[in-house]
Amino acid sequence: MTDSLRSRSFATSVNLRRAVLTTVLLGGISHIATASAATSAVPTPAGTTPKKPAGHAAPRRHVVARADPEAITVTSSRTRRFRSMANTVNTISGKQLEQLHIVSPKEIAAFVPGVTAVNAVSGSTPIFSIRGIGLDDYIGTNMGGIGIYQDGVFAPYPVFYNGQMFDVQTVSVEKGPQGFEYGRSTTGGSINVESTKPSSTFGGYLNWGYSSYNTNTSKGAINVPITDRIFNRFAFSYIKGDGWQHDIHDRNHLYGAQDLLGLRNLTRFDIDDRSSLMLNIHYTRDRGTPTSPQDVSADSVNNLPDRTIGVGPNAKYNDVNVGTNKAKRNENGGGVGLNYTRHFDWGTFTSATGIDFYRRDNYDNYDGESVNVGDYRWNDTYMVQSHDMHLQTTIAKRLHLTVGVYESYDKIDGAYTSYRSFLLGTPNGNLTDHFSQQNLSTGLYLNTVTNIVKGLDFIAGGRLSYDERGFHGGTTDDSGILTGSPGSHLTYLDSNHTYERLTGKVGLRYTIMPGTIVYGTISNGYKAGSYFAAPVSSPSALDYVKPENVIAYEIGAKTSLLHNKLQFEGSLFDYEYHNRQTLFVAEMPANITSLSLGTIPRARTRGGELSATLHDLVKNLDVNGSFAYLDGRSISSVTNIKGLPLLSNVAAHSSLPFAPRFSWSAYARYGIDVSKDYRLAVQVSYTWKDNMLVALGDPNGKTSKVSSMGMRMEFGPKSDKWTAAVYVDNMLNEHGNTYSYTGSDNSRVQYLQTPRWLGCDLRYNF
Repeated sequence: MTDSLRSRSFATSVNLRRAVLTTVLLGGISHIATASAATSAVPTPAGTTPKKPAGHAAPRRHVVARADPEAITVTSSRTRRFRSMANTVNTISGKQLEQLHIVSPKEIAAFVPGVTAVNAVSGSTPIFSIRGIGLDDYIGTNMGGIGIYQDGVFAPYPVFYNGQMFDVQTVSVEKGPQGFEYGRSTTGGSINVESTKPSSTFGGYLNWGYSSYNTNTSKGAINVPITDRIFNRFAFSYIKGDGWQHDIHDRNHLYGAQDLLGLRNLTRFDIDDRSSLMLNIHYTRDRGTPTSPQDVSADSVNNLPDRTIGVGPNAKYNDVNVGTNKAKRNENGGGVGLNYTRHFDWGTFTSATGIDFYRRDNYDNYDGESVNVGDYRWNDTYMVQSHDMHLQTTIAKRLHLTVGVYESYDKIDGAYTSYRSFLLGTPNGNLTDHFSQQNLSTGLYLNTVTNIVKGLDFIAGGRLSYDERGFHGGTTDDSGILTGSPGSHLTYLDSNHTYERLTGKVGLRYTIMPGTIVYGTISNGYKAGSYFAAPVSSPSALDYVKPENVIAYEIGAKTSLLHNKLQFEGSLFDYEYHNRQTLFVAEMPANITSLSLGTIPRARTRGGELSATLHDLVKNLDVNGSFAYLDGRSISSVTNIKGLPLLSNVAAHSSLPFAPRFSWSAYARYGIDVSKDYRLAVQVSYTWKDNMLVALGDPNGKTSKVSSMGMRMEFGPKSDKWTAAVYVDNMLNEHGNTYSYTGSDNSRVQYLQTPRWLGCDLRYNF
């Protein structure tokens, strides 16, 4: 089948399935589904009875709050929901994000137990995992095993996480298989980032900061009530700074520089007393300079004593070897989201719709060397649209029902080039993967919570999912050194795969007393199959990777005591995987070592988590701590992927990637009244994560133990009109290896954590 026919066939399938889903939903709630709307709010918890209005003059729900005090109530309501859910949920408020100086999504992982996040390649491709399940792929065309949602809209690819971590109201991390109450089916969990919503009160803030390496940060938001039913909030963030890495050939060339702009405008329309619509328009632009890894191997392989290839085994933490390679980042993208909520006497209907576009043209010094052993250029365009709608209702005060539908479609057109002139012995020895990838995902889901007796609830949910993935393209030999014909294909694939899966969950939840629950659940989830879009010299390395399936067992307890001053949450879990997707290092034709995507037939992860918060038990003192234990093991041995031999075989019971054995974090904040009008706050934080693998079959794919200590001091009036702060991150100036691998010439390449960072912030609220 030709590319054009394949594309038309896939598009026809997409349109047909959209029509079917629309028809199904219209049959039940046609007068609602015709509205172009979506919801940004996290869905009401299963088992929570919707608040019924009195007669026809229904009062406004909290989600359409008209004033800042009600906005606080929204956050409190969501927090109560998380505490009652029969799975582990960790939350970080927008205020805590500011106090901990968290400015990018990956930094959330430091303070959430069981979550890891590292930056692969240029730094705009964060790899997240929850309890060892995530995105084991550095390419950026693969969806992770966890779902990340921004204001209720699914963000399937890492590029969409970039630049929007500002003016945030809350971040919540839900663990375990998801997709029974909203969104897409996931194996590991979900991360929900919620922006601060417009209110009926005029106000806002401006924030300016200056920190290490000449970094200026400007942030702000302004909330404007336009009419008594239309409210607008505009927010922005701009970070501009020099790099912290120096090139060993020219100390004036800096890498790791920031030039990141984010814009977002939210407009809320209160249509009537029962329904509201939120319009979200957002934009991101990134012109920073990528961080560069270090090649820490001695140059004995190439025997070039008079030429610097790597920076050596004893390199300084901020020395890199980029040379004349044109490391750069050029990214921009944006989109529109619509969030709609409608309340009835018998339930609530919500809908989330979004469409996003993103374009990037990045060059990475991926090999850590000044010669082209394995540098990469990422040149691609993304288009993603998704729609989720569901209905929540309560029947006879005992059965709480959620039923919904999810649909998404995305397309990526790309040309990924691997510059290998040094290995292939020719100036234009490049391999380029020209491809087009299309994905369709749909799902019908149902979740019930039935009250059996007082305090005891039975939970049951199910989901029918359908995924269709298409890929056509392949790797060309730009120089002809391997094929004898410049521009001819080394590999080519024209493929389309479909997959249907029925997943479900059952569980029990018992409320011992208000604020204290125990629970146990069994659930299963799956992650769709995938393609590996890197430039590779073997056709089998490009081929389809089977879907990932997991069965998850979890028991846990949550309690909130002394009027929420003391909170604990703990859980034990056991995950069994079938066809776990992960990265392997394999030997390719032409003596090229390369990462590729494959599966482990059977694997298992067991562990436990504990988190605690003490609020004002000692006056003016807040303490938070968390601990996680993970034991991720491969049950099956792996010696090859799709016939390609591994650089190092994976034995049975070998550790799984992105599963550090131990991790913990803690922070404490103490407020001091220096007068009747002014207040001083002092904060100390510390995070620590154990070693972990980042790929299998790779003797160099292991990180070091990574730790970081931070301090912050704030001063300002008790009225909170303004705040001045000074802070230091990574105070002990640790230089842990956060991501490492074997390069294309079998050398060891590593990324190091950002060094000590000093800064100050000034914030003015109006």
